[in-house]
Amino acid sequence: MSKGRISRSTRNNIRGWLCEVPWLIGFAVFTLYPIASTLKMSFDSVVISATGLVTEPVGIDNYRKAFLGDVTFPKILLNYVGEIVLQVPIVIVFAIAVALILSKEIRGRGIFRTLFFLPVIIISGPVIDKFIDMGMMAIQGADTNTVIKSVLAMLPETAGGLLKTLIDSFVMTLWFSGVQILLLLSALQKIDKPMYEAAYMDGASGWECFWKVTLPNLRSMIVICIIYTIVTISTFDTNEVITTIQGNMFQTSLGLGYSSAQAWIYFVVLLLVIGFFMLLYGPRKEAVYGSTKAAKLELKRARRLKKAQDRNLKKLYRESKRYRD
Repeated sequence: MSKGRISRSTRNNIRGWLCEVPWLIGFAVFTLYPIASTLKMSFDSVVISATGLVTEPVGIDNYRKAFLGDVTFPKILLNYVGEIVLQVPIVIVFAIAVALILSKEIRGRGIFRTLFFLPVIIISGPVIDKFIDMGMMAIQGADTNTVIKSVLAMLPETAGGLLKTLIDSFVMTLWFSGVQILLLLSALQKIDKPMYEAAYMDGASGWECFWKVTLPNLRSMIVICIIYTIVTISTFDTNEVITTIQGNMFQTSLGLGYSSAQAWIYFVVLLLVIGFFMLLYGPRKEAVYGSTKAAKLELKRARRLKKAQDRNLKKLYRESKRYRD
């Protein structure tokens, strides 16, 4: 390459960064700057006037007010955490079950895949509000069922309220599983069939294959589905925490500063919820260490085999040379 000329890899890198520039500018202007502004406003008292926003630093008063002065916000946050803990396992288990069914060779498989993904396309705040008003998001007859009533009466007030909320929004909870079904279905299709054949030859049943072959291979995709489900439910239009924060934005006594503090508290709680699920189902050090150790042993075995093959080749070469001589 002559001096002054740019190599092909460098030109490709420059083109790639030039393609990223519009996105980076948009992210900085429409995402990063508003996030930084809300963080600053969470420590200010913000008043909307005719000339614009009038801010006055108040320190951590907005955060103190959210926890100590507001009676409803901490309760709403606790209800949100309880609903997430109940809803996410239901969505993931339902998505795994449907993905396993759709991975089989059945008639009309493409139609069923479209039907399960259809709620993702049409779901929105106004549509869900209309369905809720019509009573289509709850289990029909659950309010009048004597068994459910007796169970709700036996539980503490908080646990009973969470169970009642789950029953009232059970159908809507399942509506959040469309993307997860497709992700798990793609992961199922990548599992090697010889693994199942080897397990069946060793005498494993279908249930044992599910626990020993299918779930371990789906683990990384299940983690992605858990994070996606938490974020989707947490940012949905009908989320009570979001509606509360939006309602406080333009109140005279509270304003943008207080709602910004609530938003950052909600963001931290969301990260803690994701961290909780990652502790339950995230990567295990033992599994990582075991896989690393097995890989090292396999590498050593391959090297020993290669050395043995090289010795045999040298021996054959010497014998063939002696025979020619």
